[in-house]
Amino acid sequence: MNWIDLEQVTLRYTLSGSGPVPLVLIHELGGSLESFDALMPCLERDFRVLRYDQRGAGWSEKPRKPFTIADHARDLRQLLDALGLAGPVCLAGVAAGAAIAVVHALNDPAAVHGLALCSPALTVAEDRVRYLVDRSERAMREGMAAIVDASLARSFPSVVRGDPAAYTAYRARFLASDPVGYAYANMALADVRLDAQLRGLDLPCLVLAGTHDLLRPPEAVSALSAQLPRAIYAEIDSGHIMPVQASEAMATHLRHFFASVTRDALMRA
Repeated sequence: MNWIDLEQVTLRYTLSGSGPVPLVLIHELGGSLESFDALMPCLERDFRVLRYDQRGAGWSEKPRKPFTIADHARDLRQLLDALGLAGPVCLAGVAAGAAIAVVHALNDPAAVHGLALCSPALTVAEDRVRYLVDRSERAMREGMAAIVDASLARSFPSVVRGDPAAYTAYRARFLASDPVGYAYANMALADVRLDAQLRGLDLPCLVLAGTHDLLRPPEAVSALSAQLPRAIYAEIDSGHIMPVQASEAMATHLRHFFASVTRDALMRA
């Protein structure tokens, strides 16, 4: 593991794999770079894989002031530059991580080969904003134990808990999250409204829905996919947290999609 000082924050990251093309994996709200551990054996064969803990998450710095999705996207841009990965990269984001990927791609389309948006959280309904605010306030006031079971009941429902060890490990990482950093990440997501910009995102996109996703159900993800000019839609047997709940299926989809995208890009070059 490594840490790097950026303009506003220090991030933890890991860079692994022997492939020629950089692939950036962006974790979900409440997650960390460990969310993608089970995907690595499949992806590292073909890609140079960058994973990192977002500000406020994992072992990255925990700011004590609010931040936004735009701040997350700025962190990603600076991290890529600092690591010498300024050329086109592949981006895969899970849930709120998909919003960071989309903002990065909208800011600089030429720097992106293609996007994989997994259980994408690209907009938040007004009735859910109140829930996110309440969850943030409770986490800051009472700690992560006060919200863990209600949160995971939706994002990690019993139907996808076939591997008890995987669920226990994920729950433990969730409980170890910094409550203030987690709360600010909730509030950053509450402000996301990216659906109106999707028709201008003229990049290859893989959009993955989880059959058992209670937060971003397949019908909602399919409708979002229809707004993207160059989207491929697929559904896998997962809940909201795909890299933990359906790692093999997710990794296979990512590997095939990004191999095709980068092959086409090289042919056009």
